[in-house]
Amino acid sequence: MTMLIGLSASAQQLTCADFREGSFYVPADDETLLSYTITRTGTQQIETVEDPNNLLGADFNKTAYATIEWIDACTYRLIYDRKQMVLSDYQKAINQNNGFLVSLETIEGPCFYFKSSLSDQDQEQIIKGKLCKDQ
Repeated sequence: MTMLIGLSASAQQLTCADFREGSFYVPADDETLLSYTITRTGTQQIETVEDPNNLLGADFNKTAYATIEWIDACTYRLIYDRKQMVLSDYQKAINQNNGFLVSLETIEGPCFYFKSSLSDQDQEQIIKGKLCKDQ
């Protein structure tokens, strides 16, 4: 009986592969002030910012389209998709610097903790956060 429970528990543990496709959310925290939802299909990602109080302003595009280039099982590069939307100056600058490099650091329950880095000439910006699978 103990062996069956152990097998059942380990079979439910998520891996990096479980975060390649599907619906996800990023909860607001100290670094990510607003939550947002993410939908991934193949190499495409759609991000929608949840901004019920319109903190970002009416003219801010709250939906962004990006392409995902998987480097290994737990690391990918995210580049905004100019074919799907008009890029802001910020998004253009990110793309010109080879996009965001995202690494999945740890997995806890239905969530993974990530580190996102952007190299801009001689400095590197790092954002840490959490992405969770929709249940």
